[in-house]
This record gives sequence, structure tokens and C-alpha cells, in this order.
Amino acid sequence: MPSAVIKCPFSNSFPDVEATAKIRIIQEIDTEDQGPSEMLIYEGNAIYSQETKTVFNSESKQIALSGDLIIKGDVQHIGALSDVQGYVEIEGIGKKQIYQMSKPVLMGFVYSTEVTLR
Repeated sequence: MPSAVIKCPFSNSFPDVEATAKIRIIQEIDTEDQGPSEMLIYEGNAIYSQETKTVFNSESKQIALSGDLIIKGDVQHIGALSDVQGYVEIEGIGKKQIYQMSKPVLMGFVYSTEVTLR
């Protein structure tokens, strides 16, 4: 299932010129029989912002976030959106853990997949 992306019909307005970072998203899945396994869910270009910020989680612990990715279309993954665990390999930068994924909706269609990184 590498690079399974559902394109939005309104994707002509997506800034493809800014999507210069070559990335790979690896989802880590816990299986009962075989233990944790890794699955490539996306490989391609994305918009990468290295803007850092600090947030507090539900247990009032401070978490430093190291950047954001914006990918054109709906990146398919296994499980619920809030339960996605794994990491992103960014060419020239290295591995970064996934903190959160979100999918903005435009007129009922997923416009992009946004990944917040630790």
C-alpha cells in the first residue's frame, strides 16, 4: 500500500511548487501475534515547515514540536486518525516522530493530510 493517496477534485489550488521535501511516512502497527511492524504509507513530496512550537498534552506535560508536513490529498493509513503512530524520514534531515495527523475537509473532500512532528 505504498503511496496510496486519494486526490481531492479541488487539488488544482494546492501549491505543488512548494512541495519540495522528499519524505517517507512509516506507520508502526502493533500486532498481537508478531509484535510491532512497520508499513510504508506514503513516499513522495510534501511541504515541510521547520517552525518549532511547544504544546501541552492532556496530562499537562510539555511537548516540543519540531515541524509540520502538508501532503496533497488523503494519505491512507491503518486504524483511526488519532491513533497513527510512526515516523517520517525527511531526505537530508533524518527521522522525526509523528505527533499528530489531521485531514482538512473542503466541501466534503479531504484536501490535504497534515502531519505534526516531534
